[in-house]
Order: sequence, then C-alpha cells, then structure tokens
Amino acid sequence: MVQTKGPFDWINFNNMDMVLWAEGYFLDKKIILKGQVDKASFESGLALYKLQYGNELLLVRNMKDAWRSVIQRQKNRKNGKVSITYPISTQHHSKLRKLAVDANLLQSQVLENLIDNNFQNLIEQKKIAKSTEKEKKEAAKAAKQALKTPPIDSYLKFQKSNEEKDQRIEILSNNFSSLRSHCNKLLDLIERTSSLFSKDEQKNYRQLTEKLNKLNANKVDDTKVKDQQ
Repeated sequence: MVQTKGPFDWINFNNMDMVLWAEGYFLDKKIILKGQVDKASFESGLALYKLQYGNELLLVRNMKDAWRSVIQRQKNRKNGKVSITYPISTQHHSKLRKLAVDANLLQSQVLENLIDNNFQNLIEQKKIAKSTEKEKKEAAKAAKQALKTPPIDSYLKFQKSNEEKDQRIEILSNNFSSLRSHCNKLLDLIERTSSLFSKDEQKNYRQLTEKLNKLNANKVDDTKVKDQQ
C-alpha cells in the first residue's frame, strides 16, 4: 500500500533553523503550536488553522514558497548578491530581454554591466572635466601674461583655443550631468531595496553613496567657481 505524504514531510525536523522558522510562520498566522515542536504538533496546528480559517492546503503551499524564498535569499547573500523588486515599463523590459538574449547573459547580468559601465563613465568624465578646467585656468593665466604685449595673431589663436575648450567643457559637463542623473536613479532604486542588504553590503552602499555625494558636491563647487569667473 502506497503511503500518503503528509503536509509537512518537506520539513527537516533535524534542521532547527528550519523548524523554528516554520513555527514562527504559524505564529504569524496567530496559531500557537503546543507541546514538543515536531510533525505531530505542526499537523495539530494545521488542523487548528483549518478550523479557524479554512483552506489549509493553501497555507502549506504558501509556507513552502516562503521557505524557498528564505533559502534563495541566503544563497544570494552568500554569493554577495541581493534580490530587488522594481517596476519598469513593458517597453523597457522588452529591451532588457533583447539585450540579454543578444549578449547571451541573464537579465540581472545585463543590469550589473549597465551599472558598472555608467558608474565608470561617471568617474572618468569627472576626471576629464577637472583636468580640462585646470588646463583652461593655466592657459588663461599664461595668456594673461602674454597679453601684456600681445601680437594680434597670437591673441586670435588664443581666443579660438578658448572657444574650442569652452565647447569641449560644455559637452563634458552635459555628459557628466546625464551620467550623474542616471547614477542617482540607480542609487535611488538600490536605496528602496537596501533593507535586504547584509551589514557588509549596507556598509559598502553607504561608503559608495558618500563618495558619490562628494563628487556631486565638487561638481556644484566647480559650477559656482565658473559662474563667478
């Protein structure tokens, strides 16, 4: 005769973490298990749940799904990953799927690559903008000295050089603003799910946020200096 599987045969009662979690799941449903916490007490709790609420099979199914989610989160933390939930338009989701298929990557890997690339570009654009601003100031200082007795052709060359540099700075500034906006959106997205982070991940996230805030503050200071000039 084939033995019918019980509703809690999937629970390993030698795994106390699993057993305590399952007991807590019942407590969340206002069901207190009596006596020794074992398969029999769980089945009694299930009977009590059925008496009060009905649909005990749905409870068991939801309980299994919840435990699988716990295991997945533990696995993610072990691998240095977090699970995030975010709403995006169907159009962008379709594009994300196409990018993943074309690159033969998981959608999560595509998102990670996009974040890495945009963040690196943000850092590089900041360096370029600061370097260009420094070169402009040094050129202006040298030109000021030369303009004490300036030949007309040198002055025209200097003026043209300044105009070209101004155009370059404007392009770099626009690129930087765009990259900063994308980065802020990504950080806002991560902020909404940071409660799922481990302590180390939260620490790394705070450090990253502080660094980005400093970069943004530097950008504001640079803009003020440019306006004063």
